[in-house]
Amino acid sequence: MSKAVFSLEPALELELEISETRFGLLPEDLFRLAVRQNTQRAFLFVSKVLGKHLPVEPAALLAAGKLLALAWLDQKDEQGWAGILKGSTASPFSEVWDRLEHSRYSLGMEDRALFLGFAETATGLARAVADCFDGEMAYISTTRVDRAGASPLTFDEAHSHARTHRLYLDPHDPFMAACQQVVLVDDELTTGNTALRLIRQLHAVYGIRRFTLMVLVDNSEGGNRRAIEQELGIEIRVVSLLRGHIAQVRTGELPPLSLSDYRGAAGEAPALLSLPGNALSDRTLQSASALALQRARCRSIATQLGPAPSETSTLYLGAGEFIYAPALISGFCGGHAFHSTTQSPVFPMAGSAIVSGVCFDPPDCYSPVGYLYNVPDHAYREATLFVEEGTLRPAGIGQLAAYLKSKGIGKVTVVAL
Repeated sequence: MSKAVFSLEPALELELEISETRFGLLPEDLFRLAVRQNTQRAFLFVSKVLGKHLPVEPAALLAAGKLLALAWLDQKDEQGWAGILKGSTASPFSEVWDRLEHSRYSLGMEDRALFLGFAETATGLARAVADCFDGEMAYISTTRVDRAGASPLTFDEAHSHARTHRLYLDPHDPFMAACQQVVLVDDELTTGNTALRLIRQLHAVYGIRRFTLMVLVDNSEGGNRRAIEQELGIEIRVVSLLRGHIAQVRTGELPPLSLSDYRGAAGEAPALLSLPGNALSDRTLQSASALALQRARCRSIATQLGPAPSETSTLYLGAGEFIYAPALISGFCGGHAFHSTTQSPVFPMAGSAIVSGVCFDPPDCYSPVGYLYNVPDHAYREATLFVEEGTLRPAGIGQLAAYLKSKGIGKVTVVAL
């Protein structure tokens, strides 16, 4: 047992007792801490591998997914995936991708699995896990998108700012009729209540009895999970890269909110480069073959866009739930900095994971507002923002483009997919 203390005085101090880590990873390899505007939970574990709040190497997202897949399979890291997260291995993205392509694990009928990602933060990570498998598997993510005429499974996330999740699964889907297990992927597990609400529904509708909660960091106690296992007669396994316990949280005075605020600004509606084709989101069930086609399309889009003009001075961004495909495209383009907009309000402050940010009108149809964090002044010369054409709200995108230009980014390209 070891202890990590995170101090963001005078606003917050958190003590984390660490009981288990995998693959030689340390807390600082996976996350940092920030203070957020949330009465349910004042702290935020800010992941260094998700491509959400912080810019990451696209390969880091793939490596995090691969390590979780190896942990689920009880296999060793024999190809140095952990080194990518620790920063001790710096392979070109193309080499990392080829390594992933040639180490995919095929599932048979007896282990037919649905991999499921939680919006908005973990959609990229979950898809990175799913892309480590083929055969009898499929992938879907929850979403905040409300589709008229559809009847999704719905459940709430208590400490989120956008609480209601929707899962658009067809109750009569033939894949689900023979599904043997569900792997639910998220970034962090504290109470686990959100996932347990969904597990209860999946068991009721599909009769599934084997579940895995797969997370980067497990801070749960496990009591609620064991109670549901006993009540329903099911198995719920937990797989994580780090297991700990939040021993103490002390909150104090919050700093002034120092976000740039572009809400209501006229902005400048940027020109859209539209690349029509099959959807690259995962809000409906995607088979192994459909996932392969999506990967091929990402590579094709990268070829159309061409290599990053300057590897270290080009920023690539996703929007909201749209994380994995933009990260993959940016990697194929040779980019080294990728992250995405979010609807999570965080206090930028010195010493925190989040030191700067902007608030703008919703960039999509499912977010109440948009945020982007940690874009330094004059660090990038160009930016490429990937958006989903069907969910796009131009006003928010225009405000975001104006903010990026205020940070010294001379050229902002918006790619609608």
